[in-house]
Amino acid sequence: MDAKKRRAVLRKFYKSKQWISVRDYVLMRDKYLCTKCDKPAEVVHHVIHLTENNVDTWEISLNPDNLVSLCAECHFNEHRGEHGKGRQAHEHDEPYPYTFDENGQIIPKPIMHGEQI
Repeated sequence: MDAKKRRAVLRKFYKSKQWISVRDYVLMRDKYLCTKCDKPAEVVHHVIHLTENNVDTWEISLNPDNLVSLCAECHFNEHRGEHGKGRQAHEHDEPYPYTFDENGQIIPKPIMHGEQI
């Protein structure tokens, strides 16, 4: 599968109601804190990495036991070894859809010009 099709398959998964529900559960379970450094978590990470070949395997894609909450820095470091110096951000990458308010509560990021920032 070429890179464009792979991204489309994974993007569809990450927009699914099932993923959003499990993602929210894992963040709540981990108290919205990075399981590595205790900073505010921004990402729910697959311990066994998600691919186009296992996205339909529940035990990997939606199993809370395969998911941990991480801050952006720890998530970047988790993937660093996969792509040499680390995955480089691209303009077409989707930003994380949540942030934290002044009380530490998770909230959706504001929308500007029809896109999340």
